[in-house]
Amino acid sequence: GGAEARKVDDRLHKISRRIVEDAERRNAVIVVGDLSGIREDNDKGRYVNDKTFKMPFARLLNYIEYKAHDAGIDVQVVDEYGTSQTCNRCAREGIRETQGRFECPECGLDDSADKNGALNIGKRALGKFSKPLSEAG
Repeated sequence: GGAEARKVDDRLHKISRRIVEDAERRNAVIVVGDLSGIREDNDKGRYVNDKTFKMPFARLLNYIEYKAHDAGIDVQVVDEYGTSQTCNRCAREGIRETQGRFECPECGLDDSADKNGALNIGKRALGKFSKPLSEAG
């Protein structure tokens, strides 16, 4: 019964410890995308829904926050809306032909979609993420 829960909890502690140790080594701030509401109105079928509902997002964030606090490291939670569809180089809307690739028709960036989104989340935390108001600028 509790063996799986203990294994998950152990893994979450190890992951959070590595994240905080890495931030401490780099003298960095930890920035996390806000995943609240990810489960709302997001029916993707029984298999995906089951996996999504079992992901312990809040628990991992809680572990990161308390370990970072003990280490004197700031943790910021930022809205991640639009970060995976926007080019981290020129802030234009890009193309996601496949789930894992991001391509920008404007500047030619061809990169991992996850990396592109993560860079945009970091920029948003620094106040540097801005999407153009219109095509005219």
